[in-house]
Amino acid sequence: MIHGPTVIDTGWAERILRSLKRLGEVRAKLGGTTGYVALLDAGLDSVVEFDRKLPSECLSELNEWADVLVLTNHGKSRESGLAFAEQVLSRAEGVDSLVQAERPGEPDGGIVLWNPGDAERTVAEHLREDLGLKITEVRTVRTEKGGGIGKSRRVACVEPGDRILVNGITVGVAESRNVELVFDDSGYLVEIRGGRIKPEGVERLGRVDPERVVVKTDRRLRRTEPERKRVKSGPERIHRVLLVDHDAERKVEDMRRSDAVVSVGDDTTCVCAELGDRLGVWVIGLVDLDPDGWVRDDTRESLRSSENLAALLVCERDDDAGKLVRGRFFRDREMRVLDPPVTVGELVEEVKECVKEVLKCVYHKAKETSA
Repeated sequence: MIHGPTVIDTGWAERILRSLKRLGEVRAKLGGTTGYVALLDAGLDSVVEFDRKLPSECLSELNEWADVLVLTNHGKSRESGLAFAEQVLSRAEGVDSLVQAERPGEPDGGIVLWNPGDAERTVAEHLREDLGLKITEVRTVRTEKGGGIGKSRRVACVEPGDRILVNGITVGVAESRNVELVFDDSGYLVEIRGGRIKPEGVERLGRVDPERVVVKTDRRLRRTEPERKRVKSGPERIHRVLLVDHDAERKVEDMRRSDAVVSVGDDTTCVCAELGDRLGVWVIGLVDLDPDGWVRDDTRESLRSSENLAALLVCERDDDAGKLVRGRFFRDREMRVLDPPVTVGELVEEVKECVKEVLKCVYHKAKETSA
C-alpha cells in the first residue's frame, strides 16, 4: 500500500514497486486520497488501484490476496510515520504483520518490521539488498482491533502551527505538541485540547464516529513538487456539473465523471484545480480569499498556473455563496446534468448570476474583472 504524495513525488514508491515485482506478483493500492494527484503526475494510476478507501481498509483487502503486506510512506517525521503505521495496524481487520518502508532516501529512513514472520523478513532483506534500504528496527505490537465510539482522539506527532484536518475538513490549528480532539456523546467535535478550534469547520464536519474519522495534521497537503505534471484540457461542451463544498478529497470519484466543478472554499478550490488539471475538468471557484493554507497562503497565487480554472468568483463569504449556488443552480443536489450542454463561458455566467448578491469580483486566471 502506498500512502501520501511525498513517497510518490520522490520516486521511491515506483522504485519499491519495481523491486517487489522481482520477488513475485504485486498488487498495489493507494491508501487515503491526498496522494492521488501525485499518482497521476507519476503516471502510476494504471498500476496502483485507487478507490478512496481508508488505509486500514486497503490493508485488509490486500491481506486477503497477499502473502506479505508492504506499506510505503513518507511522514513529516520518522515518529509520525511510525505512529501512522501502528494506528493503521490496530484498525486493519485480519492484519497482524507489516513491512514498512518509511521515509526512504532520508537519513532517518529505512525499513521497519511489525510483528514479522519469515516471509516479512525475506521481503525486508530483498529491499535492503536491492535498494539499499537499511532495516532500522523490529517492532512487536498488540493488534487487538478497537471498537465502539470513543469520546476523544489523541493526535500523534503534531507540531504547534499544524492545521488539523478531520475527514477532509479543517477544524482547527495545533497550539502545542499534545493535542486531543474531544467529542460529545452524539459524535460532535466540541473541543480541541492543545489547539484552537475553527467553529465553521466543526459545523461542516457535523456528527462523526470518533473511532473512524480520518485525522491529518500538517502545514501543507503536498510538501514536495513532482518532476512533471500531467495536464488534460477541459471539454468544449459541459454536460455534467458537480458541486464540491469543502470536501474535495471525498469527491475524486465524482470528479472523474464530471465535465466541470463548482467548488466552495479557497483550499477546496485549490485542490479541485489540481485535480481538474489532471482529469480534464473545468473548475469554477467560489472563494473569499481567506484560505486555511493547505495548498498555499495566497489563493490567487496557488491558482495562477491552473489550466482548467474557468473563473474565481470572490464573494463576501464563500459559505453563503455555496448555499446560494446549491439551491439555485444545483436545486439542492450535488450533481446537475445540462441538456443541452453549454460552453464553459456560459456556465460561468450562470453561476455568477446565482451568487450576484454576495459577489465582489471575478478573477480569470490572475486578472480581476468587475462583478
